[in-house]
Amino acid sequence: MTSTRKIESNKRNASRSTGPRTAGGKLRSRTNARRHGLATRIEEDPEAKGGIEFLTATLAEGTDDFLHIEQLCVVATCHFDLHRIRAARYDVFSRMDDLETVSGKDFGIALRAMDRIGRYETRAFSKRRQALRKMHEQLTRRHSHGEGDCV
Repeated sequence: MTSTRKIESNKRNASRSTGPRTAGGKLRSRTNARRHGLATRIEEDPEAKGGIEFLTATLAEGTDDFLHIEQLCVVATCHFDLHRIRAARYDVFSRMDDLETVSGKDFGIALRAMDRIGRYETRAFSKRRQALRKMHEQLTRRHSHGEGDCV
């Protein structure tokens, strides 16, 4: 358990972390999430939204179980998100003309970009795995209670 002293110290430190204060700092920080476009929700992209809906409907064909369809939607969303993440990674590689002659500074920038992109990929894989696990638990529960057919 965290001590009261540690909690108070954390509160004091957090109150000092107010983000950028100057107009220039605020302007720069506004673009942080848009560097590679991965911070925006994939569902907000009209093209991807149509694909997500189509894939969800295809996967859910023959079922009317709302919880199952909801998890299938998460799986479909992750599929399109992973596609976008891989495209962003490819974009980083394509901006480095020749890996053998790239400068150390440019290579370091690319590595940091790849690290940031990797975090989004890890999150998408985790979200998809969790949805698949929930679907499996639902099917197992339904089968053990004698409800419907088990896939």
